[in-house]
Amino acid sequence: MNEMVKSVRIKDEEQEMLRKKAVELNKILIQKGQQPLRDSEIIHILIDEGLELLEVSNSGTVKIIK
Repeated sequence: MNEMVKSVRIKDEEQEMLRKKAVELNKILIQKGQQPLRDSEIIHILIDEGLELLEVSNSGTVKIIK
């Protein structure tokens, strides 16, 4: 399968949130002797595992269910 690179625009605040989460996760991964993740890898995990958790609430807002 031929994969094409796609771009997604994110707000500065979202980029900073992603950076902070990456630092947090990568510290733990490094302590466990594993390779750190790139920001793009974290985004792929969110898409692969998070999309199925999205629901529309009774008020009409989209939220991630826990």
